[in-house]
Amino acid sequence: MTDFHHRNGHTGVDKSNTGVDKKMPVVGIRVPSWASFTRPIFKGIVDFIRNNEQWQIQTLVDSTNEMAPVVIDENWNGDGLILFRYSPEEAENFKRRNIPLVNLSAESTGKGYPSVIPDNPEIGRQAAQHLLTLGLRHFSYWGDPSRTYSRQRGTAFEQEILNAGFECINVQFEPDQFPWEGRWLKMHEQIVDELNRLPKPIGIFAKDDMLGSNIIRICNELGILVPEEIAVMGTNADEVFCQISTPPLSSVAYPGERVGFEAARLLSSMMNGKSVAVDHLETISIREIVARESTNTLAVNNPVVTRAVQYIRSVAPMYPIHVSEVAARSQLSLSGFNKHFVQQMGHTPKEEIKRVRLAKVQVMLKNTRQKISQIARDMKFESPEELSRFFKRETGVAPKDYRSKFQPTSDSKSSSDTLGQAHVR
Repeated sequence: MTDFHHRNGHTGVDKSNTGVDKKMPVVGIRVPSWASFTRPIFKGIVDFIRNNEQWQIQTLVDSTNEMAPVVIDENWNGDGLILFRYSPEEAENFKRRNIPLVNLSAESTGKGYPSVIPDNPEIGRQAAQHLLTLGLRHFSYWGDPSRTYSRQRGTAFEQEILNAGFECINVQFEPDQFPWEGRWLKMHEQIVDELNRLPKPIGIFAKDDMLGSNIIRICNELGILVPEEIAVMGTNADEVFCQISTPPLSSVAYPGERVGFEAARLLSSMMNGKSVAVDHLETISIREIVARESTNTLAVNNPVVTRAVQYIRSVAPMYPIHVSEVAARSQLSLSGFNKHFVQQMGHTPKEEIKRVRLAKVQVMLKNTRQKISQIARDMKFESPEELSRFFKRETGVAPKDYRSKFQPTSDSKSSSDTLGQAHVR
């Protein structure tokens, strides 16, 4: 295993509080400008800078030719780089000049520089868990076998579906095999063929939002109802691709701010002389699914079960309802209600209640700073201890340990009196 050591030598000047001149590092950032889901990466980087140290940032911006262009390629020279993919030629040149670099792409992990990427297997698992709540019996993953991130997401998705007792239909496209001219026509032909072959209703998980949006568009052309016949979800929660779909596309959100923050923290340590293994890999946990109309369905033919599921999902997040309460809203006996529910959903109503309450706790732990005692009160647990026992029984980890996976600890940022400033050029 090789470690990366950075030479000291910066450009730019910063006056520190001690009155001694400190050189301000020049950092290049290159992320895809065409993907809106990558924009939070930059915010995460700036959040780190603002609370830790001053950097002079160079990044590609579309200024309609009113500013001098910034080019970040194999000839770029500075003190550190955060790149979403890089070529072998670039890597060779940066290595030769001892420029530290943090990679943000699963396609470039283990290729000479440390990496910070989202937890792709977890993306696949969360997508499967979401589609499994819809009462579907058929599932399909649509990916690209040439992409590491796609294989990671697809493998985890398929395993989660198999664990639930269902089969997963694997559909693979490799767009790069088609010539650039007319590529979209070839993709269109293949998607049409696959959609016509699939059993329905079915839940499709696409490797990214671009493919998910394309699937919905072609379903509309074919007269296939989304989400009634095909429920579709993608990855990244790219606002553009999700909202140009009709209906809008559900998606697993890309943790851009966390990726950017952790990449900046890692690059800072490298620029300050810390030795980091070139195969160092940090995976960022997934915080949320952005559920939109493309999965707003419940593929259940039994109206009693449909009403029961809707009631559970509306009430259980805030109140620990009992199965007997749900059954009482139907004209069935408790045993008859349970039988119908299991036949339609593949699990018991008690398991559905637990799943809904667990999902609510997970959302609160991931995305808020609320104390566990407050969450317990809001959700009508008898005590914080009861919530903790429930959570650990269902997940295998304590609530505080689960939260720590998603929210940086207080020492990940320095105190506010060390606020820095980002300079962009």
